[in-house]
Amino acid sequence: KVENREDYFLSGRGIGFTALTFTLLATQIGGGTVLGAAEEAFRRGWIVMLYPLGHALGLFALATGFGSRLNKLGLTTIAEIFEKIYSSKLLRQIASILSIVSLFLILVGMGIAAQKFLGALGFTRGYLFTGFWLVMTIYTVLGGLSAVVGTDVLQTLFFIIVTLVTFAFSSTSGMTSSVAPVVASASNVPWMMWLSGPLLFAFIEQDMGQRCFAAKSARTVSWSAAASGFVLLAFTTIPIYFGVLARSVGFVPREGSSVLLGIVSATTPTVVGTLFASALLMMIVSTADSLLCSISSNLAFDFPILQRGKSRFNVRASQLITLAVGMAAMGASYCFDNVVDVLMLSYELSISALFVPIFMGVLAPQKCTKAAAFGSIIFGVLAFACFKLWIPPMPKEILTLVISFVGFFLFKLLGRTVQTIETL
Repeated sequence: KVENREDYFLSGRGIGFTALTFTLLATQIGGGTVLGAAEEAFRRGWIVMLYPLGHALGLFALATGFGSRLNKLGLTTIAEIFEKIYSSKLLRQIASILSIVSLFLILVGMGIAAQKFLGALGFTRGYLFTGFWLVMTIYTVLGGLSAVVGTDVLQTLFFIIVTLVTFAFSSTSGMTSSVAPVVASASNVPWMMWLSGPLLFAFIEQDMGQRCFAAKSARTVSWSAAASGFVLLAFTTIPIYFGVLARSVGFVPREGSSVLLGIVSATTPTVVGTLFASALLMMIVSTADSLLCSISSNLAFDFPILQRGKSRFNVRASQLITLAVGMAAMGASYCFDNVVDVLMLSYELSISALFVPIFMGVLAPQKCTKAAAFGSIIFGVLAFACFKLWIPPMPKEILTLVISFVGFFLFKLLGRTVQTIETL
């Protein structure tokens, strides 16, 4: 059924409510919101809820109109906003490169997480991870976004059912009465980054945008984003609960093992713990295949050299691009052990440079000029670099956006002034 690149990367723009809800959930529920949140809850307590709350707020932002506006624009990538609204192919390609780098680093992080997860279960030989990664890459190569969405539905449904069963069994273990309201001091918690990072990134990340573009209608985007936001909040509370429970009962995890898997194994029957481990691995897969498809769509749509030839040729080229990205990510995941710092830098740089022009381009296209886009990007990048050397007295995430908005409106005004002078 895949006849052209839009079929391959946008599923023919016909994804309905149920499939869209599950695939939006799958892009957000992954190693960070489950395993990572449980680990942080073990250290810091319930305040970690701010991290999944940031993801949920991003979905709610899509639901309140931003996602439907993206759908109505008829785009293929988020970066295309810079060509359609700002009339700049150069800015489109700059934005696409930033998106590709950011998403690729996250994809490598998923590979590292999968290796460590398998290692914690006792599967330390590399061929198992290689086989696991190849299966994920191959079905994404063959079916594109349709394959990703289809597997997302199955994986997310399995995760929801198993998580409920796990929580039910754990609740009867007798340990739940030991759960204490552990709360860390807010001064020791990067709460602003936890809350604002996922929220702002939802506006500019290609994997979320790709689903908005592929939805059957603008209304479908709004309803699906709202539903997935509520479900996300409900089900990411459970891993955080397990992290707090582990701390409350004095659970000591083995070195190199997962707090979440450890406390689940201690409070549920073996078969339930095994199913829960399988569900977690599925959610890592669902995030990885989404990232793989999104990176490939950026490469295929945003760079003219990859857009030549007939439709069938373009489909084959898209499949080869997807295969190459998948193999590169697998190789990189063997070369690195920890990419958290790089990931955070990538998130911050993308948001600093791209949030303001994308946000304004979607919500107020009549106020957008090429000069304004350049100004917001330049000011945003300079603020990002400056706040790496000097810590401001207020949250740097907010201050960076303010400076980027200043750059947007200042360069817009300067551009009009120059045009007026030239006219005179």
